[in-house]
Amino acid sequence: MAEENPPVVVVDTLTLRFVGRGENGADLHQLRAEHVAEVLQGLAGLAADFDAAGAFDVDGPANSEILVRAPREGSFIIDVQHVVTETAAVVEAVGGVTGALGLPTLAGVIFYATKSARADVKDATRIEGTNLVKITWQDDTIDEVPVKVWDELKVRKRRRKKHLRALMAPIGDSNVAALEVIPGPSSPAPAPEQPVLELRRADYDAVRPETEVEETDDVFDVEARMSAIDFDDPAKWRVSTVDVKRGAVMEDEAFLVQVADGLAIRKDDIFDLRIREDRKTTDGRTRSTWTVLKVLKHRRTGDNDTTASAASTA
Repeated sequence: MAEENPPVVVVDTLTLRFVGRGENGADLHQLRAEHVAEVLQGLAGLAADFDAAGAFDVDGPANSEILVRAPREGSFIIDVQHVVTETAAVVEAVGGVTGALGLPTLAGVIFYATKSARADVKDATRIEGTNLVKITWQDDTIDEVPVKVWDELKVRKRRRKKHLRALMAPIGDSNVAALEVIPGPSSPAPAPEQPVLELRRADYDAVRPETEVEETDDVFDVEARMSAIDFDDPAKWRVSTVDVKRGAVMEDEAFLVQVADGLAIRKDDIFDLRIREDRKTTDGRTRSTWTVLKVLKHRRTGDNDTTASAASTA
């Protein structure tokens, strides 16, 4: 016999309202499909991370899911339902941060997440006898957040920015002025006292992805000629191999001493070099620099005269 689906409970609802004007000046009622997809992916990812941290259930992860109701015209509206697998603790706490167990609403999670992207934390203190942490931000504002929300805010900052950037993706279009995050469904309309979180261009810019930088290096030996020598600046030497001609930093101090003492270098002389290539990849673009660590051998063409740098014989 097939196992029945576990019961679920709607813990809170949320309205995402994108405000702006269409190209003809009318109220905004459509968004790019790829932007709507990003919004939902960002919201689902954000909810999943805080659920994994146990923010929505005192007993641990609550198998949280995000459901979407059909949008209606006016502004572009997305109705969201946040459901979790039903437990006694969740049922008792339904109602959000005002519930008996102080579990956050999804709107509250978005508020705390965007706040953490805009301001650094100056101080965080556990409030004795409660399940709350008092956060003092660098802008001197204060929030009291559930402990597990605070635990999640301390980690995965880059990932959280990615989710928030996706959630606010439509603001990247010039005709979208703001996203209003409104607790409760769009119909019936939320009570006037319900707080509305309005996210604008500054919030969108605050979660711009950080530049991703990856640095690697590789050491290898190669045969080359010196195509340019700079007696005054060891960072401006050039070497020429069978495959490339490029600038290099000469770090073999013993060889530099030999050059300073009058070592003659002809354009056809061959050198065995130990080179370190440093590669820096920024947002998918890679630049590399060469550094000559040692001049292993120096051979003059046309005769049997072979020398080695003092460094290689040390």
